[in-house]
Amino acid sequence: MRYVPRVVTEASPRPPPAFLYFILFLPFGATSAFVGTTIVNMWSRGGVHDAALDALMASHALPDAFKLIAAPFVDGFWNIGTALFDTGSRGGIGEAALGAMVAANILPHTFKVLWAPLVDTVWNGRAWYIVGNLVSSAAIIATGLLAISEHNVGLLTTMVLINGFATTFVGMTTEALMAHVCPPEQRGMAAGWSQAGNVGGGIVGGMALILYDQTAIQWLPAVVVGVTLLSCSVVLLWFRPIHPIDRPTFFESAKDLVRDVKGIFWSRSGLIGAALCILPIGSGAAANLFAADRFMAEWGVSTSLVAFLNGAGGGLAAMLGSLSGGRLSDVIEKKRAYALSGIALAATAFAMALMPRSTATYVVWVLAYQFAIGMCYATFTGFVLDVIGKGAAATKYNLLASLANIPITLMGRWDGRIAEDHGHGTMLWFDGAMGVAGAVVLMMIVLLALPRRGAPQSASS
Repeated sequence: MRYVPRVVTEASPRPPPAFLYFILFLPFGATSAFVGTTIVNMWSRGGVHDAALDALMASHALPDAFKLIAAPFVDGFWNIGTALFDTGSRGGIGEAALGAMVAANILPHTFKVLWAPLVDTVWNGRAWYIVGNLVSSAAIIATGLLAISEHNVGLLTTMVLINGFATTFVGMTTEALMAHVCPPEQRGMAAGWSQAGNVGGGIVGGMALILYDQTAIQWLPAVVVGVTLLSCSVVLLWFRPIHPIDRPTFFESAKDLVRDVKGIFWSRSGLIGAALCILPIGSGAAANLFAADRFMAEWGVSTSLVAFLNGAGGGLAAMLGSLSGGRLSDVIEKKRAYALSGIALAATAFAMALMPRSTATYVVWVLAYQFAIGMCYATFTGFVLDVIGKGAAATKYNLLASLANIPITLMGRWDGRIAEDHGHGTMLWFDGAMGVAGAVVLMMIVLLALPRRGAPQSASS
């Protein structure tokens, strides 16, 4: 007889409030923002040449063959992009190269799907989160204790990689908790709050940089951010551990995990989900270029305004978009919510291409674009939670998220190349057109995959 694990959460009488997922996911997005905004800015001021800093960020880049399974969809990539453009574009690196580096993101997140099965088969979700958050916070604090010197860039890179590896467990366990704990009618808002914590990490990076500006104490921002994010683990007091109550051995659990994952891709909803992931519906790749010098010059905006709009201001807009997308996912079918969010994102790109180049239009449409990105993040997460069910939730979520990074990576490259060769207006038209095309193709796939009238419907995962 085949072993069927009863993976359960020792649930409380009622599900935990959805806003707790904002706190649980905050370390995932905030540490990326701290690395990409605070550390890069501080070290560039301290006399470390752009080439050394570029090497630090490029150490996360991958060969072309691996970029197609790049970092998970929800990693606050535009926060890193802002800092890269601030230090890199002034050093003469082209927009296409910068866009590719931003799309590549952080190395540990690229391969985290390989160790996601550990969260589903060994120990329990609460323990993985606590240990991951502890290691991540320690690595962030360690970055503040390093003397700012080109000789320490290698050590800084090591701390950043350790932090990235640790935060993969923070993200995976939060996703597994949502899958197991949230009732279906609350998955949209849980997704919205979790992604608000992810994209809101840019505010943490911006506040840390302000703290450094006001005090000139190098170690203080890292210590404050590290301790603050470590305290997020307290939220787990509202959650019971996820664990298989009858797991006999690791190998038997691993076999069932393979069956569970295989079942996703053999179901109608799983196939639609995989198709949705590889379509360029909500990539948001144009945001990678909003802080580039040429883009700033064309719209006539100041560096300080760009820093705010692509940092704290954009983070706040994306947070509001995430909450709106989460609510939308609970009101209408989740794949349609994702398609509508992608169309909203495309509409902002079209509007920005059409409107006169001025500071006012830059402010309005950059914030609108960030808002729509937040909607796409939340509706994507809500859709994936709906598809994967329970069981091996961390593994299934990250398999679909890896597929979603195919269009993100490609759109990052294409937008950068088109901006260099044909200008930003053409790039915005292309960015929006690809989003609309993806949404149309998705709806066609959904219609074709619907069971014929009178045909028996098979159960989906």
